[in-house]
Amino acid sequence: MTQSNLIQLAQAGDANAIAALMNSALQAIGVTARAVIREGDLHILLESEHALAESSCIEFIQRGITRLGLAWLSSAIVYSRVRGQQVPVWVQKIDLGNSELANPFVLSPEVPLDVEGAILRRLPSSAPRRVRLFDLLLLGFPLLVVFSSIQIWGRYLSSTTSGAVSSTASSELSKSQSTTSPPKTQESAKPDPYHLAINQASKAVKQGEQAKTRQDWRKAAEEWWQAIALMKKVPAAHPKYAIAQQKLAQYERNLEIVAKDRLSLAGMELKKVISGGVSPKSVVYSGDDLFFAQNMMYSHTITVYDREYRLVKTISDTVKLSDFGYPQYPGSHKGAPVEAAFSQDGQIAWVSNYQMYGAGFNSSADDDCSPSGNNDPSFLYRISTGALKIDHVVQVGSVPKFVATTPNNRYVLVSNWCSWDLSVVDTQKNKEVRRIQLGPYPRGIAVDAKSEKAYVAVMGSYDIAVVNLKNFSVKWLQGVGHSPRHLNIDPNGKYLYTTLNGEGQVAKIDLSTGKVVRKVATGNAPRSMAISGDGQFLYVVNYNSDTVSKVRTRDMRVVQTASVNPAPIGVTYDSKTNQVWVACYSGSILVFQD
Repeated sequence: MTQSNLIQLAQAGDANAIAALMNSALQAIGVTARAVIREGDLHILLESEHALAESSCIEFIQRGITRLGLAWLSSAIVYSRVRGQQVPVWVQKIDLGNSELANPFVLSPEVPLDVEGAILRRLPSSAPRRVRLFDLLLLGFPLLVVFSSIQIWGRYLSSTTSGAVSSTASSELSKSQSTTSPPKTQESAKPDPYHLAINQASKAVKQGEQAKTRQDWRKAAEEWWQAIALMKKVPAAHPKYAIAQQKLAQYERNLEIVAKDRLSLAGMELKKVISGGVSPKSVVYSGDDLFFAQNMMYSHTITVYDREYRLVKTISDTVKLSDFGYPQYPGSHKGAPVEAAFSQDGQIAWVSNYQMYGAGFNSSADDDCSPSGNNDPSFLYRISTGALKIDHVVQVGSVPKFVATTPNNRYVLVSNWCSWDLSVVDTQKNKEVRRIQLGPYPRGIAVDAKSEKAYVAVMGSYDIAVVNLKNFSVKWLQGVGHSPRHLNIDPNGKYLYTTLNGEGQVAKIDLSTGKVVRKVATGNAPRSMAISGDGQFLYVVNYNSDTVSKVRTRDMRVVQTASVNPAPIGVTYDSKTNQVWVACYSGSILVFQD
């Protein structure tokens, strides 16, 4: 094929052609390039005998991409790896939005690929340098501006709907204190729960008036909890029982205001950064103290962590398919982990593989694909979370991405990107029992609590498929927005939430009507999201903005946006600790406390 033809193919988005053009320059110095396109981003792997200089490689690649005129690419992620190793030496994201470079893929004295600056030399060291996945950026956090605490408390707590807490609580307290004390008998010596509750409410009001920090507001919430508990102890025979019931409702409203409007705004706080040997495509909480990070396809690993952020095990994706009933694939094969889902008890993990490597597979999968391309089928791995090893595999469609388990543990559902369908896997048979055609690029999946319906985002459209899990018929939620990608369903099953990758928004859908009731902009290219255990908040990672947004679901308001490392792509929520884990493709996992 002529270079002119290669250029035309590269400009049309052919990743193999892009790699071929790069290799025509790089192979002379012993560097090999591989390229794939994933959801509008170009991923490039550079392999060499010795470590390469990061800045020079990035400049070389950026010049070539700009000259090719690939304006539709939002970013490129470059991985440098020493041959024979699984872990990249470094990972770098290139933002292609505002590049002004104009040179093609050309090696010149201004672009040395080694640390010493000699253009046609490899690094002299025979051993690779110490692995450095990515220099962590200084994390920026929005400063929480706290208005005058007295004005805040007056705004939220002294309205007629909230019961004018300060005045009524103080009034009741003064009345109770001014009342002539009865003679001290055994009966009168017993504490009066009503007066104790009024006294406790007064403390809560004062705490709110003085609150300035997150800890202050937490204490205010605790004070209201105690006031509520005391007021609930007022017996029906008490002379002020009717008033006590009114005040109980007031106190509960006040607590709700503190929890939602003060503590929620205090926001997420960075607690831990996990790095070294990871480049996670996704991170998923098992529900039973483990977190699975599926690393980029060239790593061929799944890294497992516990709640103490310790690496429990690195699971290789190498398998012998013939050992699991697939004799047509002899020898060992590697996968490319993408997403994971867990059984309801957390004992089984199911992991999708973008493609397979080895005999019988051509390893040419790409995101720009269709069923007519006859891409190879791939495999779903079953992993025991006790033994942390692959104990079974199931063949599914081409380029499987998202995975979901039904609450009744009967099925595992897999969205197949290139075959444009949904695989239904029977967990008892460990076998695909149904394939459902959906349309271009199915991605996110959410299943209702009764295991009756599965919602599937079809990213190459504006629609979400509704699959009946009894008869496998399909209906549609149409016109929800451009490129729906990830789905979450609220715990009550009333609303469905979807990221709209093509709009930079998140949509809230009323499932009783099938209509979008509200949208909110979170950032550039919102990819994955997680929902809090109580359904009050969404956590959305914005891939091109390098941020995670916290969205309050009741009014779809962004209450916090926190900066993270480049290329945030996955997120999960631990309901036991209220922690948010964010997977950054550039080589780290950030854990936030909320």
